[in-house]
Amino acid sequence: MSLTSKIAWNTVIQIIGKGVSTALGVAITFMMTHYLSHSSYGVYTFALVFTTMFGTLADWGLSLITVREASKRPDEAKEIIGNVLVIRLLLAISAAILAVVFINLSQYDPQTKIVTSIAAIYLLALSLKTSFQIIFQAKLEMMSWAISEIAANVLTIILLALLITIKADLVLIMFAFLAGNFLSAGVAAALGYKLLPVRLSLVRSTTRFMLMEALPTGAILVVFTIYNRIDTVILSFFKGPDAVADYGLAYRIFEVVVLGAAYFANSILPIISNMADKDRVKLGVFFRKAYVVLLYLGVGAAVTTWVLAPLAVGILGGNGYSGAIWNLRLLSFSLVVSYFNHLGGFTLIALGKQWASFKIALVALTVNICLNLLLVPIFAAPAAAINTFITEGLIVILSLVVVRK
Repeated sequence: MSLTSKIAWNTVIQIIGKGVSTALGVAITFMMTHYLSHSSYGVYTFALVFTTMFGTLADWGLSLITVREASKRPDEAKEIIGNVLVIRLLLAISAAILAVVFINLSQYDPQTKIVTSIAAIYLLALSLKTSFQIIFQAKLEMMSWAISEIAANVLTIILLALLITIKADLVLIMFAFLAGNFLSAGVAAALGYKLLPVRLSLVRSTTRFMLMEALPTGAILVVFTIYNRIDTVILSFFKGPDAVADYGLAYRIFEVVVLGAAYFANSILPIISNMADKDRVKLGVFFRKAYVVLLYLGVGAAVTTWVLAPLAVGILGGNGYSGAIWNLRLLSFSLVVSYFNHLGGFTLIALGKQWASFKIALVALTVNICLNLLLVPIFAAPAAAINTFITEGLIVILSLVVVRK
């Protein structure tokens, strides 16, 4: 199979896999929004958003750096990935503890604290799953990734259906969410080890090198995760769980639509890493072609999301979530620039310009927080959606300036 065919195949597999996984995810969201009260769904959304903010500590940029290094040094891939797996599990445990401590020191109500504390355990499953998915990405074998993702949603649906039957509360439902993700991690581990039998170890020199290489990328992920989630936290603080429910449903759909760019970028990361190391002129040509592809994809995604917003929200949330329609339509403007940002961010990593990317992320976070603190108390969720577009556009401009240099 040619290089172009392999990239196309892995992109298509990710899209198909995510299509099936998304269909199952739609069923899960439908079940959650129709079973839980509007306020309880807002608590559930906040718990996942809050936990995800700590999840970057469990990754710390190691995924992308590991793919880069394993692609450059395939003979050492077993040792590199095995070493990183141990590091990430230790980081995940630390991140989960921090999340539990911070939420319990906050002023939130007892239910929110309990649900968020349970959600923090999810970081362990996520770390294990994504560690083995590094193998799929480095080997351009994303079929295994799709299988592990689908497994999680299948089990979650089964458990969720049983819990709804016995009229379980939100706390028990969170355990169904955890079980699905731990199954997914187990499947990813089994398939990943079969593809590349990693050697679990903690070699001091390798650990030091990977952590230092990942330091700027980890800082970038922390900043970008806060940037992507802080609007929900600010919205929760000023407007409560009901506003979070509407915005959370809209953002859930937005995140699914933007995954097309993420999968395309994941498929080409090993390729652009190799080009960045050997032929930057060729990389420049490749970058421009990829940019045009993402332009068409982004515009198409934005128009489709705008048109189908009432239908999507109606199916997932019903009449009780009508406020999510305009939130989603406003977020659709961000799809075009978000598609570009995946390519720009991955290219900066391939070029070894992590610190430049960190500076861009820091500027975007500062602007985003200021805008949200200024406008969300007045205009609520629509302001958060518009702020996303403004800051995503800022990132596009700054990234292009650095990549062009």
